[in-house]
Amino acid sequence: MINVNPFKPTVVFVDDDENMLRGVTRALGQRYNVISFSEPARALSWLRENHRKVDVILSDLAMPGFSGMRLLREMVSVAPNIPRVLLSGHLDNSAMNKAINTAFVSCILSKPAPIELIRKSIEQALSSRAIDLAGTLITPGLVMRAIKNNGYSVVFQPRIDAKTGSACGLEVLVRFPNLQKRFLLEEIILACEGHPAINLLTTAVMNEVRRQARDIRSRFDFSPTVSINCSPYSIRNNCFLEEILHFRGDMLLCDIRIEVEITEHSDIVKDPAFLANAAILKNRGVAIYIDDFGSGSNSVELLEAGVFAGVKIDREFIATTNGDCVKSSFAEWIVKASHDLGLRVVAEGVEDAVVAQRMQALGVEEMQGFFFARPATLEKTPTGAFAMC
Repeated sequence: MINVNPFKPTVVFVDDDENMLRGVTRALGQRYNVISFSEPARALSWLRENHRKVDVILSDLAMPGFSGMRLLREMVSVAPNIPRVLLSGHLDNSAMNKAINTAFVSCILSKPAPIELIRKSIEQALSSRAIDLAGTLITPGLVMRAIKNNGYSVVFQPRIDAKTGSACGLEVLVRFPNLQKRFLLEEIILACEGHPAINLLTTAVMNEVRRQARDIRSRFDFSPTVSINCSPYSIRNNCFLEEILHFRGDMLLCDIRIEVEITEHSDIVKDPAFLANAAILKNRGVAIYIDDFGSGSNSVELLEAGVFAGVKIDREFIATTNGDCVKSSFAEWIVKASHDLGLRVVAEGVEDAVVAQRMQALGVEEMQGFFFARPATLEKTPTGAFAMC
């Protein structure tokens, strides 16, 4: 019989690597009850009798003779509400998606994972479980379930050529009708950042664009550009990079060009792996724009990264350009600095004719905002010419 300290969280750790088991158990034993098993069958047997005592399951995703996926399925049947942290030496997007769809997966770590990262992931899983059960805050688990149950939709907003005043493409945005009754959209997206849920969400959006591709193309007399939002966390993943490239290929067959928008808030944008994969996308014809430019701490540094096609000025610097001298000057600087580096500029958050005309005068290439059209389903999205007055 295994004794546990009732005042510490209990973590079940399953891995066929005995050295890994000993190292993790020793390192985390002061903080948690770590119940370790090198044999999945023994772990399952113990879990059937003691699952009510367990707070988190830490498991290898690939073990000889008993796959991690099979272990996940059987653990779900025994203890469906216990969050799981997965370890894998060979992360691919197919396995990741299967894991997400199979179980309550809080995090997937690539081996060898530092002890401190494992500890932080366990803490995140513990927090997610408490929040999820209380139902008071948004978690990746809630978002993943919404995606799996088709509790989301996509809407489109036109991007306007600043010179001609005509729609030149669309941005694809996601909505969660039920979740947004309880949480802000920004909270829902932020909950997914740095978590496999963001990959699942982006894949769902790409699949929906694939489904509507012919209708999108039919609304333009030329090859339109479709822009999707993508996390730096996703682009850094080599397997997800391939998904983006496959999506690009599918869209080219429909005579549609794609662009990717990333936010600058995450430090991942400075990660060499992200920059290397961003360069691959650039070389394969996928333009990457920095969304909400100016709202984070990485703005100036990113301008010279050499992998971006342009920036989207954060709405904070657009909506107030006529009443705030500092913000107005910053908007002017963004346009000039970007153009000096050969980057395009999109002004987002344009809400009236005065701001639209101001952005035209600054020389931005494109504009976007409620002045032209609110996000809507494809059939309700205008794609013609717009008046600037």
